[in-house]
Amino acid sequence: MKVYTSITILLLGLCLVVFGGGKLGSSQAEKPASDKTTEEVVPVGPQPKIVLPEQSFDFGFSPEGFFLVHPFIIRNEGEADLIIERVRTTCGCTSAPLKKTELVPDEETEVSVIFNSTRYKSRTSKGTIISSNDLLNRSVRVTFAANMDTTGLPFDIEPFGLQIAQGDKPPKKMEFEVKNNSEINYELELIDYTADVIQKPKIDRKELKAGKKTTVEVSLNDDYDYAANYIKASFTVKASGENPVIFTIPIKGAGPK
Repeated sequence: MKVYTSITILLLGLCLVVFGGGKLGSSQAEKPASDKTTEEVVPVGPQPKIVLPEQSFDFGFSPEGFFLVHPFIIRNEGEADLIIERVRTTCGCTSAPLKKTELVPDEETEVSVIFNSTRYKSRTSKGTIISSNDLLNRSVRVTFAANMDTTGLPFDIEPFGLQIAQGDKPPKKMEFEVKNNSEINYELELIDYTADVIQKPKIDRKELKAGKKTTVEVSLNDDYDYAANYIKASFTVKASGENPVIFTIPIKGAGPK
C-alpha cells in the first residue's frame, strides 16, 4: 500500500507541474496581445491640418486705456475640412472674434486678437488658444506683447491714441504727429493695421532724422458703419535704426449712443 500511495502522490505532483506550467505559459503568451491596446492610434484617411504662419506679435509701445488689434491667419493645409471648435483667451482683457469656423482644404480665415490695455501700466503678454479637429495638433497657441510704460519711447506722438466721443462722427482724416526726440535717425515702416476698420495709414516722411517730425494720416474705410459699430482699431509702426523700436497707435469710439 505504501508503494501505491507513493506512486499516486508522485503522479499528482507531476500533473500539477505540467498543468500549472501550461497555464503560466498561456498567461505569458497573452501579454503581447494586451500591449497592442495601448498603442497610439494613427489617423487614417484624409485629415485636416491647421497652420498659422504667424504665432506671435509685438505691439511695442502703446498707451493705456485703448484697444490694440492684430489678426492672425489660420490656414487649412490638409486634405479634409478643418473645423475650429473653440477659441479661448487667457485673460478677460482679450477677445478673439473668428471670421469663419469651417475651412475646406487650402482655405484660410482670420482670428483677430483685441487687447484692452485699460489699467495696464507696464509690458505684458497674453495668449489665445485655438482648438480644432486636427488630430495631430488639437490646440495651437498664439501670443502677443505690449508695453504701456512708454518712458523708453524715443518719439513724441500726438495724439498717442485717438478717442472719439460715443455717438460722434469721426474726422474724415485723422492725423498723428510723430517727433523724433533722439539723436538717432530712424526709418519708419507700417507693419500692421486694422484693415476691417481703417484704410492703410499714410506716413508722410518715412525717413525720420534726429529732431525731426512727420505725420501719419488715417481714414476710416468708406463702407465702415461708425454709427452702428464702436471703433476698435490700431496701426503698428516699426522704427528701424541703431536702437529699433515698435509702437502702436490706437483709435476708439463713435458707435451708437
